[in-house]
Amino acid sequence: MRIVTEIKRKSKIFRKSLTLRISGSKDKRSIPNYIPSNSITIQDIPIDCLERIFSHITNISEENSNDILNYNIKISTLFNCARVNKLWSALVIPKLWRRPFHFVLSDEQNCTLISTLILFLSEQDKNVLIDQQLKFVEMKNINDRFIKFNYPQLIKLFDYDNFIKSVHRWVVRYPNTCTEFGKSRLVTQLLGKVLFKGNDLNGFKTFNYFRAKIYDNFDFISLYKLIPQNSFGCFNNLTQLEYRNPHKVNKSNLDEFLNFFNIIILNCSDLKSISLDVRKEEKDDYLEIDYSISKLLSNQKRLENLSISYCSPMIYNSIFRHTHYLNYLHIKGINDMSCLLKLISSCKVLKTLELEQSWNKSDDDYKFHYSDLTKNFSLSHTTKLQIDHLYFNFNDQRSETLLICLLEMTNLNLKTLTTKKITFNIMRIISTFCTNISSLNISHNFSHIDFTSLLNILPVFPLRQLYLEISYSSSREYMDAEIYKLASSLPYTLENLYLKCHITPDYLDILLNRSRPNIKSLWLYNVSDYYMDYLKILYHYSLVPNNRLKDVRFNWNRSLNNSRRNRRSSSVTSCDDEEFKKTVSKHLKDARQSILKEKRKEKKESFDNNKNPFIISEVKNHIFSYHDKVFERKLSDYKDH
Repeated sequence: MRIVTEIKRKSKIFRKSLTLRISGSKDKRSIPNYIPSNSITIQDIPIDCLERIFSHITNISEENSNDILNYNIKISTLFNCARVNKLWSALVIPKLWRRPFHFVLSDEQNCTLISTLILFLSEQDKNVLIDQQLKFVEMKNINDRFIKFNYPQLIKLFDYDNFIKSVHRWVVRYPNTCTEFGKSRLVTQLLGKVLFKGNDLNGFKTFNYFRAKIYDNFDFISLYKLIPQNSFGCFNNLTQLEYRNPHKVNKSNLDEFLNFFNIIILNCSDLKSISLDVRKEEKDDYLEIDYSISKLLSNQKRLENLSISYCSPMIYNSIFRHTHYLNYLHIKGINDMSCLLKLISSCKVLKTLELEQSWNKSDDDYKFHYSDLTKNFSLSHTTKLQIDHLYFNFNDQRSETLLICLLEMTNLNLKTLTTKKITFNIMRIISTFCTNISSLNISHNFSHIDFTSLLNILPVFPLRQLYLEISYSSSREYMDAEIYKLASSLPYTLENLYLKCHITPDYLDILLNRSRPNIKSLWLYNVSDYYMDYLKILYHYSLVPNNRLKDVRFNWNRSLNNSRRNRRSSSVTSCDDEEFKKTVSKHLKDARQSILKEKRKEKKESFDNNKNPFIISEVKNHIFSYHDKVFERKLSDYKDH
């Protein structure tokens, strides 16, 4: 760190001297002519600029990373940067180790990660592992290895469950093949003690504590078991917490829940983001859990993002302490409608509201009337919610009244509406109270009449994004009759169109060429096996003057036309991303050549045969939730074990 500090100091002196030289020139923004441009090398880049560059690589990769492929690309890029020189290494290594358990890595990568952490064990602990006859790849003299960085202190985002699974993988898969879970438990405890005690000074910033049923074939290690000394100073500076436990609270595991919450309550008071997923068989059971959650929320100074699986009156009262700070609120399961509406109407800076159906639908209580609400607070059409984004993940008949009530209260503020419930009454309210929506995402089995009603109101909105998910049977029933109306209904402001419904190449041709908007991004979730026909239509469309289509995505995993599947199956099924891009690029080139042969009257020189007019990739599932964007949760499936 002294080296980095000294380099920063010299870099600051260099920038000041450069500023003094430039100040004598007429144009202060230009570099004087006496500084040759070819004399500036990569070593001359100021250290703060390098820090920004490396941070950009890290952040942009995390924003776009929803699979392990992109994560590996980021790691590879940063690792190559770390090999340039000592300065770059000193700047990049902390970013590489910022979140080492983001994913459960492949065997060799995971082996390197765990083996590196083993170096920080005491000689006594290392000898314990040696006595267990565990293999250490390329680490024969494990006690004599020179360590350049204190890697445990560099960890800022800690994924607890992935850490346990990574150690387990090192013990039972590679390089070891132990069948005794006791050894896995031993290594986990030894490394956990190093990681937690090594971060006592600076501490973690994010802590993700997940349990999953699929991994219950071995004893899940609680925090108290992991750290016998109960040294939890690493939590003192925690700003984000995620806790997810799919097991329902019962007598056998109640202490596990309470012990965890007790640790957080005693050590964390400045959490900005909290996500809690706790399940109970009955909402009135085990009120100790409600009390612990309520105390945890009350202890925080300034809570800005909250996701919670259920809310009792006790928990609602704790959330009310943060109504001046909450920016994102996600509630899963509604059992007190009056408290909910009173809460969200009291939030002063709430921008994103997400309401999700409970895992046990019977827990949701929609029974309310406006007269009941006025007893608690004044509710009328003049009541305004400040929310810009509403995610409404309910699809039963009882939820219509709730959604209508929320939409009426937005009073033209709403910019994003994502819903799995849409009716004629809801569409009528949207067209009246929510005319500023720019992103509309709907998943619903429309009747023909309701779909026509939706098309009638689409031109009202200044949409930039539209996602439509309609069942195959429903869309096939009326899409042929409504395709022209759909094309004419799309607002000219639309840039991103995502369709998860039945649409043939002919329908796609009509939609693209008869619609007003100049679409930039087109995602087609359901296509038939005649994908070459889709590519021809898209390439034809790309030849239109002033065309802006840059991003095309297909889902090839399932055919809509099963009768043709056995005769003509897609050759890009089950490909990884790289193979997918190569294969589709080849098909696009074939489609381009086919079109050029049809245009013999036109000059072939006017077309660039080697350049793709747009980028094709595989479409990802559209997520009807904002939760992952807030908490950056990306876990590996770990399906191979």
